[in-house]
Amino acid sequence: MLVIGVFAASGISSGPDGGSNNDRISSPETEPADRTSITDRPAEPTDKTAEPADPDTDAASTNEAGTDGDDKAGPAKETDDGTPSTAPGPEGNDPEEGRETSSDGAGREAVTTTAPEPEPEPKYTVEFRFWDRDPIVAKTDGGSVRQILADNGYILDNFHVPTIGADDYVDYDAVVDVLTLSYETVNLTEEIPFSTDYIYSDAYPSGQTFETTPGSVGYKQSMYTIEYINGEENYRSLDNEYITQYPVNQVITVGTAPAYVVEGAGVLYAADGTAYSYSKAITVTTTYYNLPGNTASGLPVGDGIVATDPSVIPLGTSIYLKCDTLDLGVRYAADTGVYGNWVDVWMNESSPYFSIFAPVGVWQMTCYILN
Repeated sequence: MLVIGVFAASGISSGPDGGSNNDRISSPETEPADRTSITDRPAEPTDKTAEPADPDTDAASTNEAGTDGDDKAGPAKETDDGTPSTAPGPEGNDPEEGRETSSDGAGREAVTTTAPEPEPEPKYTVEFRFWDRDPIVAKTDGGSVRQILADNGYILDNFHVPTIGADDYVDYDAVVDVLTLSYETVNLTEEIPFSTDYIYSDAYPSGQTFETTPGSVGYKQSMYTIEYINGEENYRSLDNEYITQYPVNQVITVGTAPAYVVEGAGVLYAADGTAYSYSKAITVTTTYYNLPGNTASGLPVGDGIVATDPSVIPLGTSIYLKCDTLDLGVRYAADTGVYGNWVDVWMNESSPYFSIFAPVGVWQMTCYILN
């Protein structure tokens, strides 16, 4: 191939008739008669600087060196190693200004961006502790309690109350308890206690008391609103109430009469003239009863039986009861159930003194302790 190339470059020449002298390379039948000989072509310039400008080459150089659409960009230049370089345009017109670039060896630019500096951490930590949910730990540079909670996705309502003001400004580390409020309405049946009334009477010896009327409680319906804090009752307010049963007050009778009116030993004469000797005489309160059955001493009840306080009138004692209006005669202490200077006389409707004694009910009489 090398020999052929040399031969073709030096041995081909134009003949007198314009044809080729080398019929082995070209044939008259395939080449035009007026073909110009290689030797007739214009000589190639040897000085590269004198070459005419190539529009395509110039356009490519311009695009690499300048900015798009900027007719003020400088011309493309060659570096020492033959690669194109870009001359910067006028200040302020380079869109690549401020961006770090580097070449990867193939003419491509690699862009390096600078990462933004991280934002500083908030200064303060505020922990919110709840009774009905998990705690919230918030980071903040400062703000109201309400705003800090809102920034962390929790909207404060009327049923959750922080232990510091909801609008207080917090710019410090803190632990804040948030109280949970709840309310309940209840209807309750409640007792109404009875009170005690005292009646003072000289029909009974001084210091003697007894219940005249027993007391009984009443009832009412009450409606309350109860407030709870973290599940525990804080207070209750009464909304409404009405009485379903009124109480009955207890009545206590208190005796004021002298306990004893003592007379010396003597002789008592009954209405029929019978004489009874006695050791002493005392003033007693006298009532009646008519219960059936036996007495405390075992004797059956009936006319002539009385109940006494054994510390005052011992069982088995015979007494004589009388006053200015009524003479009950001789009685026998066989029953108990009364206290102090009190004598309870058994009688019923068939007793001779019943119609006089029963309407009054309580009498002050003289009791003679018979020998």
